Formats: sequence, C-alpha cells, structure tokens
Amino acid sequence: MDKTILFTGIALIGLGGGFLAVQNFDASLHSAFVTGGYLWLGMGGLTIALGFNVKKEKQNPQMMGALR
Repeated sequence: MDKTILFTGIALIGLGGGFLAVQNFDASLHSAFVTGGYLWLGMGGLTIALGFNVKKEKQNPQMMGALR
C-alpha cells in the first residue's frame, strides 16, 4: 500500500512539472498553468509525505511486538 501511495505522489509531481513546463506554450493560459502546476506539486508532495508516514507506521507495530 505504501509503495502505491509513493508512486501516486511521484506521478502527481510529474503532472505538476508538466503543467509548469507547458506554461510557455500558451500565453493566454499562463496563470492557469502556473496555478495548476503548483497545486499538483503540492498535492504530490503531500501524497509522498503520507506514503512515508504509512510506511513508518507499518514498521512501528512490528518493532513493538518484538520488544514484548
């Protein structure tokens, strides 16, 4: 599950990068592409952080069980 979340976050960051790269091709939608690019970069970053959090939480119960 955590790998799926991480790969989804990477895909969202790629989408944000694509939005930021395409802003140079259409001057009339420049601000929309910039806003969308930063939005998707932020969402991708949050998704990756969530993936790392899930991975960390999945490892903690195993360690607690070993200490008992």
